Amino acid sequence: MILPGGISQLIQAINKAIKGLNPIAVFIIGSMARGKFVLGMSDIDLVVIVSGEPPFRAKVIGSPLGDVEVIVFTLSEFCSHYMDNNIMLETLRIGIPIIGDPEELMRLCR
Repeated sequence: MILPGGISQLIQAINKAIKGLNPIAVFIIGSMARGKFVLGMSDIDLVVIVSGEPPFRAKVIGSPLGDVEVIVFTLSEFCSHYMDNNIMLETLRIGIPIIGDPEELMRLCR
């Protein structure tokens, strides 16, 4: 559970994590998306979808809420593998959209 005031820290952490990317979509997955986030024990998992080749594929940044783990896929990769990649499936099933939404993402894949 994020404490009051933690939302602004979450927004700051997400902005820091996606800096340098031009995301089509950003989703929170993992324990936070499942409602099982524990401050001080859990990390924040982000999936970022971009149109072109990203400057990085994965990174971890620190935040007052815990580490933020970022995984980046191109739109082409996502569209080609979302049915056989567990991270992508979790993104579509339980991901909390920060930028974009699952329906729009799937429209882009058609």
